[in-house]
Amino acid sequence: MSFVATAPLASARAFTRYAFAVQYHGADFLGFSYQGRKGENCIIYNKDQSIQADLRGIESIEGRIRRALDHLVGIDNYTNIQVSSRTDRGVHAWRNTFQVDIRPRLQQAAETQSNASNIDTGKGPADRPARVWSPKNLVNGLNYYLSRLSNYASEEDEMIDEDNKENNTSTNNGDYSRRLPKPPKKAFHSSFLYNQQTNKNICILSSAIPPSKMPRPNQDIPWDVRFTATRRTYAYRILHSCYVSENDDNSVPSTAYYHSQPFEHDRVWRIHDKERKNRTCGERGGLDIDAMNRAGSYLVGTHDFTSFRGKGCQRSSPVVTLEDVCVIQENYHENGTLSSVLHKNAMKNTKENEKNNQPQSHIPRLHTPETLRLITIVITGKSFVYHQVRNMVACLVDVGKGKIKPDEVKDILETKDRRRVQGMAPAKGLFLVDVEHG
Repeated sequence: MSFVATAPLASARAFTRYAFAVQYHGADFLGFSYQGRKGENCIIYNKDQSIQADLRGIESIEGRIRRALDHLVGIDNYTNIQVSSRTDRGVHAWRNTFQVDIRPRLQQAAETQSNASNIDTGKGPADRPARVWSPKNLVNGLNYYLSRLSNYASEEDEMIDEDNKENNTSTNNGDYSRRLPKPPKKAFHSSFLYNQQTNKNICILSSAIPPSKMPRPNQDIPWDVRFTATRRTYAYRILHSCYVSENDDNSVPSTAYYHSQPFEHDRVWRIHDKERKNRTCGERGGLDIDAMNRAGSYLVGTHDFTSFRGKGCQRSSPVVTLEDVCVIQENYHENGTLSSVLHKNAMKNTKENEKNNQPQSHIPRLHTPETLRLITIVITGKSFVYHQVRNMVACLVDVGKGKIKPDEVKDILETKDRRRVQGMAPAKGLFLVDVEHG
């Protein structure tokens, strides 16, 4: 993280601000932001008492981090959790950043003082010198609890809750352990509860103590993780295939195309074109990548993105600046390390067999449809309006399918009308790649 570490003065009642980098698989979470006691890990009812949504066992990224902080530093010893980029439900992050204000610990030496010494000196716990949490210990401690916390209430959660009842504790951090649902009484497999206790969908990558003040000209304002972000990079992944005649050689039946990649089901937007009528975008069909890149070039720069602004956006202005929009396509069966490892291993065996005058080694083939393409759309900018990336991706896909001409994207921007672009790309294909701070 590009933060300058500082050594702030801390007291037993003061809070120290920490900046964290976090990575998560967002498929099983309600987005990053904490939804409150009535918004997650609960049942939401309609006015007529009918069930609107059953969110038992489902929580936000921040909600999970809060529970880990409860175990690590204590429910009253942290506050002011802020995130640089609020991702939606189902969106993933290779690297997002957030901040937390944490109260320092008492020095271990002071804690081991004898009661007689405390009586003689008249010093209580609040008067003892404080010790700031080290970023390394916070990373290790949070990852320890994050990897073991379940979506269901554990005995340790209940112990924390009982302590809150006895101490009559009430803080703005939220008392959400009390409303965690109980695990199912009858588990269909003995590993069910074990898997619930080894959730590793969130990982804290790093931590640092940032500067106490914002960079100039706002040096009188406390440092903030959101307003110091200078660049955000998103990547959207699309797995595309098109119809292949049953008479084609080495073809896979069309019905198998859509269901042929179970490892990617919650990390890509799966698109399968059953027909190729009026297509001019390749010998075997597919999305027109050149047209998508031409359309993306009209989105680069400072524009009013009202046409791509989602309903409920809280940003005061729809004007934002995009630095780059790039669309890349590659054959899926040639992508990744598995196919390259198989090829290198076969070549190695071939050389050894040639020395020993043995038959050449067979190269295993990944059974993937030949028309399967991995398309990655990379979008970079300082800030974005609500749902802007997913709305732009849906527009670019329509351009690739020939439904919209590339030049029409410029007109769509100028009309500032959301109705010009219908639809929004699914959240599961979107990754927040990085957030840079200045």
